[in-house]
Amino acid sequence: MQVSFLLDENIAAPLADKLDKAGHDVERVVEVSQLGEGVDDTTIRLYAVKESRLIVTSDDDFVQMPTDSHRGVFYVPDQSLPPHELYNIIQRVVEAFPDREAMDTVTYITSDWL
Repeated sequence: MQVSFLLDENIAAPLADKLDKAGHDVERVVEVSQLGEGVDDTTIRLYAVKESRLIVTSDDDFVQMPTDSHRGVFYVPDQSLPPHELYNIIQRVVEAFPDREAMDTVTYITSDWL
């Protein structure tokens, strides 16, 4: 299944390339003209909802947002995960969901998925 992702600025750029090569639609907060480096979480969330993008982040503020206020969050609590491992986990998670709408929640992206 193809997913549209929005990678927060705390997610390493190489992950965007890997997800893109796998056929996903990927944008990075720091490269979106309406967003950019240092933009607040509410602006990120509103953009992601408008564009139907799932947010990938290590920022736990997104975990605390009501689930009906976003289109899904993949929360990465361990920022030391290398991009290739993070990519493998995300691919497994995407495969585990029956459809895109089922991802409209907060999912913890950890090595437990491997």
